[in-house]
Amino acid sequence: MISPKQIHQKTLKLWESGRILQASLEKETLFPWHIHFRKPNAQQQLDEFNKIRDWIANLKAHSNESGAASYGIEYKTNNHRQLGVQQLPTRIVFENREDCLRYISKLGEFTALQKSYQQSCTKYPALHDWIISKPRLFMKYQKTWGKLISVCDYFIAHPHPDCYLRELEITSLDSKFIEKNTAILTELLDLLLPAESIDQTVTGLKQHGFERRYGLKYDEPVIRLRLLDKTLQPSPELSDLSLPLSQLCNWKINCWRVFITENKINGLSFPAVQDSFVIFGLGYGVDSLTEISWLSNCEIYYWGDIDTHGFSILSRLRRHFPKVHALMMDEQTLSQHQSLCVEEPPNARCQNQLQYLNKAEQKLYQTLQTRHQRLEQERIPISYVKKRIKYLIK
Repeated sequence: MISPKQIHQKTLKLWESGRILQASLEKETLFPWHIHFRKPNAQQQLDEFNKIRDWIANLKAHSNESGAASYGIEYKTNNHRQLGVQQLPTRIVFENREDCLRYISKLGEFTALQKSYQQSCTKYPALHDWIISKPRLFMKYQKTWGKLISVCDYFIAHPHPDCYLRELEITSLDSKFIEKNTAILTELLDLLLPAESIDQTVTGLKQHGFERRYGLKYDEPVIRLRLLDKTLQPSPELSDLSLPLSQLCNWKINCWRVFITENKINGLSFPAVQDSFVIFGLGYGVDSLTEISWLSNCEIYYWGDIDTHGFSILSRLRRHFPKVHALMMDEQTLSQHQSLCVEEPPNARCQNQLQYLNKAEQKLYQTLQTRHQRLEQERIPISYVKKRIKYLIK
């Protein structure tokens, strides 16, 4: 048996699915729409006679039999052995869309959606198929749909704006609106903008993906580095530099060796090395270095903690720069500094399969997962660091 409350819930669920709007736009026949339910069997009719009588009365009171714009009830006549002829509800039916929408108080909202659809598709015909395929999304953003279209208008008129979101002059909205709606705007802009106005190499919204995809400026990662050879310095006072990523991409430092280290203090205290500089403080942010194409021509050394995450970052870096060398991330360094090791917390260990480690590194990585050890870079004596660097550059 079904109650008026359950009928309302099922009807509201139909609305929220977007099927009513979708069927209307596709001119598909959705009505009459039926709701099926479990009917009382012969024994229940006998045992629960009063309850079933009240159930039928309640259904009728909320149906179109009461004169309201509501659902209809379809009946089936049964000849019960003890009770005689019984007429029981067998299906709930909404004969037309208007009765259905009035029943859940959605007729006004439906009318507004149809008007919004017509205006949008008149302006941008490409939206027709998108709205039909994603009616729930269209309904979800209906309150701000006009603003979303205004953003699309701006980008169509000003492709690759080459400015920050804060600088966009769009009537009646601010940059915060765009920041909060980048996911839906990405769908709409991909649909409406010409291919040449989109950077197809950028996918996803992470790392300012929206800005990069549609030609906006953004708060770039800042890369900190030290020039380890005085001859590389643009002036005698400049050795420790912090540069936006794009500027470092365009400044090809005339050297052939690059060191990358996680720890800031190790970068600051890194010994002088001819034809070299050191990048430090990135951690997992090493992915940003992939944009610096000229690094591929350098000999790259990565010095990370001897722990599971240190090797994870090494593998990540080597995915983009296959010839990266590991520096002081070996069994020799670990064994010589056992007394300086600490425990790597169980809930903080990397458990991933790392594809870009060599055999010796893979063995040590697996050992660390069972030993639960970590040797942090800053614990290694600077005399040992200088000795290894000196041996390296012979």
